[in-house]
Amino acid sequence: MAETKILNVLLAPNGQLSGHGQLRESMSERRTRLGDDYPMWYLNSSLVKEFKVSEIEGMEAVIAEDKSTISWLKLRFGGERFTKSFAPEELWEKACFLPDPAEKIDISFKK
Repeated sequence: MAETKILNVLLAPNGQLSGHGQLRESMSERRTRLGDDYPMWYLNSSLVKEFKVSEIEGMEAVIAEDKSTISWLKLRFGGERFTKSFAPEELWEKACFLPDPAEKIDISFKK
């Protein structure tokens, strides 16, 4: 059985955390500065359900070992913060990917 650890969670409706690409950028910067093994994971709505983070459909989450990381993200993006027990090994296996890139929006003026 995999060892579990109490980790910090930030939960929000889909798109609130990842919709504009800033979460992807923030996670990428942390991994660049602190290493690819920095304990921070993104859960899309299917992983939120799989890891039993929320009963509510259409939610996304960020999980991190460092409480201050989640506190900072909450200030930046909003959402609900709490702790929960996870197996880090399983998070690395299933949730190690960055959020999808933000959708490109054409802001040019067209006639």
